[in-house]
Amino acid sequence: MSDPTRVLLLTPQTPYPPDQGAPIRNFAFVRYLGSNLRYELSLLTFARPGEDPEKSPARAVLKEYCRNLTLVPHPPARSKPARIAALATSRQPDLTRRLASPLFEAALLSLLRAEKFDVIQCEGLEMAPFLLDQLIKLPQKPRLVLDEHNAEYLMQRRIFENDWQAGWKRRPAALYSLLQARRLARYETASLAAFDRVIAVSEADRQALAKLGPARNPLIVIPNAIDLVEFSPSDGEGLEQPDTLVFTGTMDFRPNIDAVSWFAREVWPLVRAARPQARFLIVGRRPAPEVEVLKELPGIIVTGEVPDARPYIRQSSLYVVPMRMGGGVRYKVLEALAMGKAVVSTTMGADGINLEAGREAVIAPENSQEFSQAILTLLADPARRAALGKQGRTFVESHFDWRNIVPQIDSVLLK
Repeated sequence: MSDPTRVLLLTPQTPYPPDQGAPIRNFAFVRYLGSNLRYELSLLTFARPGEDPEKSPARAVLKEYCRNLTLVPHPPARSKPARIAALATSRQPDLTRRLASPLFEAALLSLLRAEKFDVIQCEGLEMAPFLLDQLIKLPQKPRLVLDEHNAEYLMQRRIFENDWQAGWKRRPAALYSLLQARRLARYETASLAAFDRVIAVSEADRQALAKLGPARNPLIVIPNAIDLVEFSPSDGEGLEQPDTLVFTGTMDFRPNIDAVSWFAREVWPLVRAARPQARFLIVGRRPAPEVEVLKELPGIIVTGEVPDARPYIRQSSLYVVPMRMGGGVRYKVLEALAMGKAVVSTTMGADGINLEAGREAVIAPENSQEFSQAILTLLADPARRAALGKQGRTFVESHFDWRNIVPQIDSVLLK
């Protein structure tokens, strides 16, 4: 047997627990590469914000898969004044400075000097600056892989468009997002040329990145995928509660803030007018002030961080995805479908998931009247909800089982 391919994985936070989008994807790669005799895996990662790297509960699990494991303290969040000041002092997008860390740079350089890696893979564009800066100092260059969790420039462009349409109060924020979108487009274009392989999470993202210019090699799509055992329909426990809607996600993430804010203020009053006992559960860590204030509205519950979001999904009548910006493939949609829940989503919410509208989920316009009517129609029709849930589960089984998706990384790392 030939020597294993030595892979160094760089991630913006510990991929365990796999409790949100990026860690779910990253842990799937860690689990696959670390269990496969064809690979020898090293992981350099930031700890979770506020977590002591030496006491991280992720260590014990990650050591099972990684020959070398290095955790570095997560840098503090940059202040808004510092980000605005950077507009005048740099032409780089804000994302490239989001994780600026001399400690991480030193740890990476130490690893690169101590060992020859065959492949170095960055999980997310925010990790690219560490790698591209350090490689200048290396006599030999390994294969460089960039896993683009989003087409970042496109996400910022969509945020700009949404804010600009919201009126004059949002225009300053819109202009900031437009500037970031342009800078990201330049940076992503340069990254396509600098990395040997670039991965997109959906065909839509691949096409968006391809518009920026030629990559060194064809862009490869490896979709997000989930564990179908972990996310499965209810076995009878936690029975569905009537007229209960749920949304899950990291609640300081701008697209999620926008989604629940629009839903709560524009759609929810129409739902409550027809169903006065209805409840809307907003489930997820770090709710921003704009989200916290929504619990003052009738029937809305903001849970904050919970140990496990699945019980909340299981008790819901419907899973709603009122997204108006963002990109990639949303784990929240895959998880709800895998758990056999009927889903009502905007077109943007289902972006990157090639489902058949009306068969696996209901796709409603970004219009408060039509979105609320789609919800009310399903709340009144349990049989239709059950049929959607069954078809949704079958769809995820066919297209997003991690056991079938993750091995596609072999074509990136071994060829």
